[in-house]
Amino acid sequence: MTTFNLSATSLNTGSYFGSGYSSVGTSGNRVASSMNLQRVSRDIAQGYNSDLEIVNLYLQQGDTDKALALYQSLIDDIQTTTSDYGYSLSDGQISSILNQAYANTTGQSFTTSAVDGAHSPFITGVLEGIPIIGLFNRGTSDAETLAKVSGSSTRLVDKVAEYTGSAIPGAVVGAAVGTMVPIPGVGTVLGGVIGGAIGVGQAVFKDIFRC
Repeated sequence: MTTFNLSATSLNTGSYFGSGYSSVGTSGNRVASSMNLQRVSRDIAQGYNSDLEIVNLYLQQGDTDKALALYQSLIDDIQTTTSDYGYSLSDGQISSILNQAYANTTGQSFTTSAVDGAHSPFITGVLEGIPIIGLFNRGTSDAETLAKVSGSSTRLVDKVAEYTGSAIPGAVVGAAVGTMVPIPGVGTVLGGVIGGAIGVGQAVFKDIFRC
């Protein structure tokens, strides 16, 4: 990952309050003005251009997990860099700066790109629930992606939809295997239940592994 030196931007210090402008002394952290934040976004777009393009490539490939991981590492790196050079920026400001820098690089905001490239929770669950193969699914649902980008928690209804979807392929495969059991009907039902549980288990395992 690119290491970017923010000191090269030579930003002015100060903060806007209403229509006025208040300067801040050089001791301690300095608050960047709105104009400075725009300049930081442009500079970061240049300094992190290759990293942002890699994030975009991951999204185009449907690998939202890696895209989110790299994007978060960029946020952490920028937060450390701005702190080292005396600028006090909130998490929201850092996210906005990087989101704008991503747009400067790719032509579309990261939030839009990430959500547009993801499946719904139900479809994501179906892909995760395919026996064995589902473990290698690299996608994250659009709802979970949006929650991560916004720093919030995924809604319970979205997780329920994902786990419901994950039960279907396992149940279908399990029921098919269960038809080989000599007792009519019993094997099919039992296989479907076991297969569905395995599908949900795969989705839960992937959630834990992401964390």
